[in-house]
Formats: sequence, structure tokens, C-alpha cells
Amino acid sequence: MDFHASRLLLLIHLCGKEPGPYIEGRTKFAKLDFFLRYPGFLERAHAFLPQTAGQSHAFVAMDASEVEAPMIRYRYGPWDHRYRQFLFFLTARNLITVTVSHKPERVKLRPAGKAAAARLAEMEQFRPLVRRCEAMQGNLALMSGTDLKNLIYDLFPDEVGDASFHREIRP
Repeated sequence: MDFHASRLLLLIHLCGKEPGPYIEGRTKFAKLDFFLRYPGFLERAHAFLPQTAGQSHAFVAMDASEVEAPMIRYRYGPWDHRYRQFLFFLTARNLITVTVSHKPERVKLRPAGKAAAARLAEMEQFRPLVRRCEAMQGNLALMSGTDLKNLIYDLFPDEVGDASFHREIRP
């Protein structure tokens, strides 16, 4: 649980919109988390995106076939059925707020979450995650949840788009 919470704090901290930072919508949240968990897919997306094609992909600090934490194919693409549990965990520790009055909802760092994420970002063991989050800034992190979902379906039809529901996604 601690690892997942740490990863999600870094994701919001480094890929979220200001002021906040926050990530708008569970679809966007899950799709950015997908690229964070699957460095091989992140690398392939970067090769496809016009503003990143040809750039160095030093952010992939593990074998492209490795997975940080597997996800399943769900109705709208990659998903982790534990997201509610992760978000409740972070909310109970006063690290985030989930604002449902906005449509779509917002997952936003609270001051304690910002401080925790900043500390995590400085830790050597989280450098691979930080590099992947940084690689999503200015490109994937700016896309809407629907655009990210469509990109994933277009780029990874065999692994995600055409995969049967509730099946673990494998590179």
C-alpha cells in the first residue's frame, strides 16, 4: 500500500495541474498511472508523439518488458480495482482531497501531500518514477482522460484495446 500511495503522490505532484496540483478525472488519473507503471508503453508512446519523437528515453530505468505494478483491461482501458482503496488511504492521512463537486472529479494534493511528495521525489529509490513523471510533463500530462484512453487503444491494440475485459495487461 505504501508503494502505491507513494507512486500516486508523485504522479499528482509532478503531472498535476496548478493550483494544487491536481489531476482531473479518474480516467486521466488511471491512464497516467498506466504509463507510470508500464515504462515500455511510455517509451512507445514517446516514440509516437510528435513533440517527443527522437528524444532520448533515459526515463526508462528498467527493462521495457517489466511492469511496476500490473493493471487490468477494464471498460475504459487500463484500471486498477484498488484505486478507491488507494485514494481512501491517502485521504485518511490528510495527503489528498477528492473533490466530487467538480465534474470530472479532482484528486488534489493537500499541503501535507505536497510536502510528502517533495520528499519522495528527492529519494534515490523513487528516481525512476520521477523520471517517468517528468517524461509525461508537457505531453501526456496535458492530454484529457479521453485522449489518453484513445491514444492507448490506438498504440496498443493487442495489449489493451482488443484485450478481453478483466485480463491483466502485459507488455
